[in-house]
Amino acid sequence: MPEPIRVLVVDDDDQVRSALSRFLAKTGYDVTQADSGHGALERLSGSGPFAAMLSDIRMPGMSGLELLPRAIATDPDMAIIMLTAVGDPGSAIQCLRLGAADYLIKPVEVEELKHALQYALRKRELEIERRNMEQWLAAQVSEKTRELEEQARGIEALSFSVLTALVDAIDPHSGGRNHSVRVANLSAHVAASMALSPQDVETVRMAARLHDLGKLAMKDDTLKRASMAGGAASSGDGAPAVAARILEPLHGHGDMVDIIRCQMTPWQNAPVGSRIVRAVNAYDELTEEPGGHEPAEAVRIIRAKSGSELDPAVVKALEAVLAHRLS
Repeated sequence: MPEPIRVLVVDDDDQVRSALSRFLAKTGYDVTQADSGHGALERLSGSGPFAAMLSDIRMPGMSGLELLPRAIATDPDMAIIMLTAVGDPGSAIQCLRLGAADYLIKPVEVEELKHALQYALRKRELEIERRNMEQWLAAQVSEKTRELEEQARGIEALSFSVLTALVDAIDPHSGGRNHSVRVANLSAHVAASMALSPQDVETVRMAARLHDLGKLAMKDDTLKRASMAGGAASSGDGAPAVAARILEPLHGHGDMVDIIRCQMTPWQNAPVGSRIVRAVNAYDELTEEPGGHEPAEAVRIIRAKSGSELDPAVVKALEAVLAHRLS
């Protein structure tokens, strides 16, 4: 059998309190009594929880209006019915504003009390069910969102793996490391030396790793036409724009796409990541091509382009990183 519903009856009048308690006990409730507001708080904190509380408004010491918010703070789910005297509608309205489920006017009719308590308890039950349902739905949404995010991360990781493989396909490995890998690693070091945040450093590294992606599409007529549809790129900046067009579906990587798209943009108008990748790419092409320049000569050539083709701050950072590597 289900346990009886616990009700706290609060009234400083012994006769009223006892009469209400006897009626509720006969109706099947588990009744606890308190003769004051302070006594009610002691019962709530010591022997609670109670499903409902029936309290007089006018009591010496702590009034029912003072007890009401403190009782709700103890148990927000508790259904509270207040007892008010005839001709005191203001107190009744204030009780409802403070969170009471209902109020009854003394002298209380037992049948009216019975129905009011049943209504208040049902309202309480529905509120608890609603909140539990909301919590369950929130948990379900959170779980499904987490699963979708994990799937998205998996698809994203696979996409990057495929794209880097495509880039490597157009740049045969030399000694186990290819051009895009070298540019990516050196670009990340330059970005770090320029005090970019770890997240921005990783964005620069990823952009550098895929900066030649457009060359693959430009070598295939079908890919080129599809990627350049709608005027995505002009003849002068085709490969970067095509690469950016390919990467745009990867949501959340707009900064990386902008870095790749702006490789051919004048450095003054390009993101700092584009400036870094451009300078590092120029250096790597100078040193790694067959018959390439010695590092010191390549640095002199890069320095000569500082301020015209390349960002002076990036050139300075690149020189510092290279000097540290060669030391």
